Amino acid sequence: MYKILSSYITMIVLLLILGIGAAIGTFIENDFGSAVAKDLIYNSFWYSAALLLTTINIIFVSYKTKMYRVKARFLFHISFAIILLGAAMTHFFGTDGLMHIREGESSNIVVVNNETVEIPFSIKLIDFRLKRYPGSKSPSEFSSDVIVIDKKNDEEYKAYIFMNNTLTHGGYKFFQTSYDPDEKGTQLSVNKDPGIELTYIGYFLLFLGLIVNLFDKKSRFQYLVRQVNKSSITSILIPIILLATPSISNAQESSEYSDTYMTEFREQSLEVATAFGALVIQSPNGRMKPIDTQNREVLNKLTGKSSWMGMTANQVILGMVTRPNIWKKINLIKVKTPKLRQQLGVDKDQKHVKFSDFFNSEGNYKLTTDVERAYQLVPSRRGTYERDLIKVDERLNITFMSFRGVLLTIFPLPNSENNQWVDFKTMFAEVDNQELKNATNRLLEDSYNRTFDNTIESINTIKDFQTKFGGSIIPDQNRLNTEIWFNKTYLFIKLFISYLIWGIALLIFSFVTMFKNKAISNKSRIAIVSISAVLLSIHTFGIALRWYIGGFAPITNTYETMIFIAFASVFAGVFFLRKSIMAMSASFMMAGIFIFAAYLGEVDPEITSLVPVLKSYWLSIHVSVITASYGFFGVGAILGFISLILFLLRSEKRQHIDLHIKNISYINEITLSLGLVLLVIGNFLGGIWANESWGRYWGWDPKETWAYISIIVYAIVIHIRLIKKIYSYYLFAILSIVAFFSILMTYFGVNYYLTGLHSYATGDPIPFPVWAYYLIGIILSLFALSYDKRILKK
Repeated sequence: MYKILSSYITMIVLLLILGIGAAIGTFIENDFGSAVAKDLIYNSFWYSAALLLTTINIIFVSYKTKMYRVKARFLFHISFAIILLGAAMTHFFGTDGLMHIREGESSNIVVVNNETVEIPFSIKLIDFRLKRYPGSKSPSEFSSDVIVIDKKNDEEYKAYIFMNNTLTHGGYKFFQTSYDPDEKGTQLSVNKDPGIELTYIGYFLLFLGLIVNLFDKKSRFQYLVRQVNKSSITSILIPIILLATPSISNAQESSEYSDTYMTEFREQSLEVATAFGALVIQSPNGRMKPIDTQNREVLNKLTGKSSWMGMTANQVILGMVTRPNIWKKINLIKVKTPKLRQQLGVDKDQKHVKFSDFFNSEGNYKLTTDVERAYQLVPSRRGTYERDLIKVDERLNITFMSFRGVLLTIFPLPNSENNQWVDFKTMFAEVDNQELKNATNRLLEDSYNRTFDNTIESINTIKDFQTKFGGSIIPDQNRLNTEIWFNKTYLFIKLFISYLIWGIALLIFSFVTMFKNKAISNKSRIAIVSISAVLLSIHTFGIALRWYIGGFAPITNTYETMIFIAFASVFAGVFFLRKSIMAMSASFMMAGIFIFAAYLGEVDPEITSLVPVLKSYWLSIHVSVITASYGFFGVGAILGFISLILFLLRSEKRQHIDLHIKNISYINEITLSLGLVLLVIGNFLGGIWANESWGRYWGWDPKETWAYISIIVYAIVIHIRLIKKIYSYYLFAILSIVAFFSILMTYFGVNYYLTGLHSYATGDPIPFPVWAYYLIGIILSLFALSYDKRILKK
């Protein structure tokens, strides 16, 4: 029994059971609910037994291998046993439930799994407060003023509970969780955790051991670093490539609509439109930003372009508001599918259509029946036509609202309790300020007639009104100016192009010099690293700018985290992989791919307001560490792919390629090890945040669960070398690629295919992208083609 429980094979099998079981649990939860998933998987006897056996395996392996002689390695391995022991104490002896209190009432009842439990003191709710974002229904923060009444200990005092700020009394913690619809009652999470001290000790030992292990001379990590340093790294001096990118501006291809109005408006309105774009607007979620930002978002949504017919987004939107009849006959609305174009009666090769094309001679919407049918289908059943139809219908609605000026909420309502801002029509109806109305009329008339001599003065009048009645929520002018400048730079798009060019160039030249078996000179290395560092600095500057503009760390939505993953990839290349030009090329290509994916249709780059639970310093720490790990894993997948290509290129005449395969494998293991360290630390930091904010370390939410599965997957990849009968460089390359699919599931799959606290979908999956099938086919083909050359000479 000892031999079985101390076996590496047992370790891999147990990890597979834990990982596969958790993966199945996420799909059970999606289809049948969390209660069923917990009964069948997470809280089941067999899953608890697997966790217990894994703990025993860790202890026995540590003893068998005398791991205690290598203190750092022993610390982080044994910490898992301590954490699981603390978790068992919390699970079996702790209290975790909800307390509901109405204003003016008190309670000592906690509901735990549909059963009531009395605690030895009461909480009285004096006042519940809900604060919303200006002009929005979105909650900014909510809090409860309470009195703790402990008659047994003769204590009574006031306390203030809000999200990320807890109340602790008598061994119990109270967390602000939710509230009643009428905003007269509060719901508090109540938690008593007897295992917290042991759990936090385990966390501390885990973090300490993982970090110290990276610098321990006896560690596997340092061994790999020494192997890389001894290797002859193939590379070459890369010619300095001018990374100038084409202008983002796009003009309409034909001059079909270049009539007098369009010509004059394009030539004369730029200055006025720019000043108009500098005014402040209140977005639906309450964020205050320049009109310039929203106009760019709207134009990109309608056309897929950042400018149109030689005009900026500010010119286009100003024209649409002031002369809708003309703009209804302009090809503005992007349509992807030929079938939909035929439905509208336009040429099947015409990529953009007019607003008027959507209506017949009687003014009826041509697509009513098809749109209704498309919305009735679940997303997984929608084809290319239905998906395009829904998006085009949305663009049509945005166009209609733009013609009416509904989206331009630029006028603060004086004396509004919630600092609400309104559009043109509402302002004329509800704001009693004749000077403002006259100025607005002049702006609209001047734009209509293309007489812009005094229009700037009208815009300044509107700006003064904004400052007078909405100044308390308007960002400072430097921040607004910075956002407008940032909009113009298209910084991340240019970085995407630069990263791909640089990464591909490094890869090509690495392969060329590999066949010549040349080594790199110090001057060449310095030049390559310097160019790479400059690109990384520009990326860092871009993230810092977005942080300054939004007011919080830019890691709160899909777009921002993808930009950060790209940053982590480049960071890994410049600071950890710079000894191998091929490894650096992998990091830059992965960064370029992630930024490119960030601009795909399903991802929204808009800066939004934070929901209450994210208003915590833990957000920056937890999310940034985890997403950084994804960058390392992505680089590892690319290195695995490159390794398989090198396997294909092996021959008797090119025996030195074997050395390069081994070297890249060492670099890949270093990369995956760093990624795993970051993922483990980030995941457990999330557990601390969750426990300190709402009283639980772990809720088996699909996002949490797949991060846990990814830890298991990469733990298997890192440890598979211990089973010498099956391990090879070829297997390691394959596993480093396959493992990345768990990251893709963690990052994308959960967001769009499963429901949960972290997901961005409703649980109905979007159709699996066609390009993914081709990618999987290419990878499988590479596996098969390189199989015969998998065995390296010792």
